[in-house]
Amino acid sequence: MKIIPSRTEYQDRYAPGPMLGAVKTAAGIRGSFSFLHGVDGCTFAANQLRSAGPVVAGNYMPVEADGAQRSEIVLGNNEEMVTKLILREVKKLRTPPGVLFLFTSCATSIIHEDLQMVADTVHQETGSTVLPIDTGGYLGGFNWGSEQVWNAVLRKYAPEKPATQQGINLVGPHLMGSRNWPNDIKEIERLLAAADVPVNATVFRSIDTKALPKIGAAAHNYILSCEDFPDYEKECADRGMPRWGGDLVLPLGMRNTEEWYLAMARQFGNEAKAKKQLDADMDLVKAQMRGNYNATWALQAMSGKHAGVLGFAPFAAAMARSLFYDFNMRPNVIGLFAETPGGLRRAEEQLKCLDGLCDIEVLENPSYMDWVNKLKEAQVEMSVGMRYDHALTRGAGIPHRSLGGWYFYNMFNFVPWPYMGVRGMLYLTGELWEVTQDVLSADDLWEKRRFRTRDELEQAVAAS
Repeated sequence: MKIIPSRTEYQDRYAPGPMLGAVKTAAGIRGSFSFLHGVDGCTFAANQLRSAGPVVAGNYMPVEADGAQRSEIVLGNNEEMVTKLILREVKKLRTPPGVLFLFTSCATSIIHEDLQMVADTVHQETGSTVLPIDTGGYLGGFNWGSEQVWNAVLRKYAPEKPATQQGINLVGPHLMGSRNWPNDIKEIERLLAAADVPVNATVFRSIDTKALPKIGAAAHNYILSCEDFPDYEKECADRGMPRWGGDLVLPLGMRNTEEWYLAMARQFGNEAKAKKQLDADMDLVKAQMRGNYNATWALQAMSGKHAGVLGFAPFAAAMARSLFYDFNMRPNVIGLFAETPGGLRRAEEQLKCLDGLCDIEVLENPSYMDWVNKLKEAQVEMSVGMRYDHALTRGAGIPHRSLGGWYFYNMFNFVPWPYMGVRGMLYLTGELWEVTQDVLSADDLWEKRRFRTRDELEQAVAAS
C-alpha cells in the first residue's frame, strides 16, 4: 500500500468551515434555535446544511441570520443590533427555544464583539439558554466547528461527573462521511439495541433540550469519525467518559459490520444476540437476492472491476474494504479527506488488511485535479466519491457515483434505507450497479474493461 501525501498547500476541494459544522451539529437538538451573526455567503451555506440531513434524521431547527454589512463590520459595536434581531425572531416562535446558539462568521469573529453580553440580555428577556460560540473560518474546519458545539453543550448541561455512569454516547453521526448518514445512524442504533448495547444518547440526533444533561451520564463515548477531537476528548475524560473505539471501521457492508458489531457487543452488550441479529439480517438479504438473476447479473458485472474511492476518511476506508470483501472489486486508488493527522492514520490502519491483496495507492487530502489525474493514471473503470468531485470525474470519462458527503442540498436521496449494516447491502448493491451499468454501456471504456497484466499496467504508467 503506497501512501501519497498531499503535494501542495493549494486545495480546490469543497471544505466548509466551522460555522457550517456547528450549525449542522446544533440542528440535531430539538427545541434549538441558531442565530448567525455574519455575512450572507457564509450564512446561506450554513442554512442549506441545516435543512438537509438533520431534517431527515428527525429535527428541523429554525435558523436566522443578520447578514452583516460592510459598514457594520468596519465600525463594530453591533451588540445592540444583534440583540434586537434575535429577540424579534424569537418572538415569532410559538415557544421560546430551549437552547439558542449564536455563531459568528470570519468577519464578525475578527472584530471581537461582546456576544456574551448579547447572550445574557437575550436570556433575561426570553428565559432561553444562550450559547455564544466563535466559529470564524480561520479557527478550524467543519469538524472543529462540530466539536465546539459538543464542548459548549457539555459544559453547560453536564459540568461535573455524575455519581453513576453507564452506556455509551454515539457522537457525531453527521461526521461518518456518508451522504446517507440520517438513515445510517438509525440503523446503527437499531443494531446496538438488538445486541443489548446501552446507548445513553446520540450526540446529536433529534435529542430534546430537556434530555441534554444525560449526555454526561455515559461511561464511554464512541465517536463516529476517526478524526482527533482533543478538546472534547479531554472534557469527556475529565468527566469519566473516555473515548472508545476510535480505530473501529464503520459498519459498511457485511465484513465491516460483523467486525464492528461483534466488537461493540463484546465490550458493552451481548455477543450472542449480536450474532443472532446478523443472521436475521442476512436472511433478509438472502430472501431478496438468492435466486434473483438481476442480483446475479449485477454482482457478476461488478466483480473484478477496478475502482477509485474518494471521501472523508472513515467512510472512504470502510467503502474501500467493502468493495473488496463484499463485491470482489479492486479499490486501487483511495483518497482520504481528514482535518487531523489522527484521522488519516486511523483510516490507513483500517486499510492495511488490503495490503498485499490488491495494489492500492492512498492519497492524503488530494486536490480534485490530483485525484482525477491519479484515476486516469491508474486506469480505473469507475469511481465512488462525493457530489463535489462528480462533474470533474465524469468529465475525465470515468463513471462516478456519489455516496459520500453530508447529505447537502444537492444530494437527492429519498429512500429511507441505510447503507450501513448487513441490510444496507441491498441499497449499496443497487447504488454500485448504477455506476457499473455506466461502465458497461460506455463504448469508449472497452479498453479499460479488458484484463490487464501487471506488466501492462506498469508500462502504461511509465508511458504516461
